[in-house]
Amino acid sequence: MASYHDYLAVEFGSYPHENGVMDLLWQRSALRHVDRVKTPTLLIHGENDNDVPIAEAEQYFIALKDVGVETVLVRYPREGHGIRETRHAVGVIDRSIKWYEQHFGPRTTLQ
Repeated sequence: MASYHDYLAVEFGSYPHENGVMDLLWQRSALRHVDRVKTPTLLIHGENDNDVPIAEAEQYFIALKDVGVETVLVRYPREGHGIRETRHAVGVIDRSIKWYEQHFGPRTTLQ
């Protein structure tokens, strides 16, 4: 069960189906504005995330693909809201560095 549902009620004073909250959420939704995205996007998500269901990442990934944005979705099994297994954490770092190097150039040494 995701705590996100209860968060909305606390944050907005109503559940999404009440008092026009759904309209407000749609105005602020990344999906609503996906056609304006141009930045290549790397999405990293734990499959067992109880705070933000993985369906949210999948939906955004598909929307980005639909509008032609280069995007990758990496799913980590057994992970929740945050990557904790050592092997997965190393994978996130390696993937992130490769992604940034691919899109922004190689690393330079700090002096």
